[in-house]
Amino acid sequence: MGNFYTNITLARPAAAVVAELTAAGRNAYVADAGERCVVYDGECESQGSQVLAALAEHLATRLDTWALAVLNHDDDVLWLQLYVGADLVAEYANRGGPRTDVGALCRALGRPGDVTAVWLLLRLPFLFQVWRHGRLVRRLGLPEAAVGFGFTYLARGEMPPGVDARRLVRVARPP
Repeated sequence: MGNFYTNITLARPAAAVVAELTAAGRNAYVADAGERCVVYDGECESQGSQVLAALAEHLATRLDTWALAVLNHDDDVLWLQLYVGADLVAEYANRGGPRTDVGALCRALGRPGDVTAVWLLLRLPFLFQVWRHGRLVRRLGLPEAAVGFGFTYLARGEMPPGVDARRLVRVARPP
């Protein structure tokens, strides 16, 4: 059995993201990675790409930033969407899905010089999609905390790589 996880990486400090998630009544964890953070939302763990995409678009729009939504299904399918504000600028799925404009993806993430390497990472075969995700995160300079982790793993007490428990914020839906 492979990995099942969803998360959203944002180019905003955790405090702003926590405030928006709280206002939206979400049930989530937020890993603080300095000027970036990773959101692990409980509702998104259902593996419904529409729910994940809607939350990523909402956060990117409300926080005036980019948001990279990632879904890994049993390490067989890696799906991602990148929103800049309300605009979907990149989408990728390794199986039967869209292939993205890699240039747009790299420019939006501030890595225009990485187009060739990212193009290769999106096309090379990987036995497990968590490996592809990890290589993309490292190449794009994103937080390692996004790789292999979602709400379910955190709720069981597991911690993402490089995340100090004191920098993990729990956002709970009001009673």
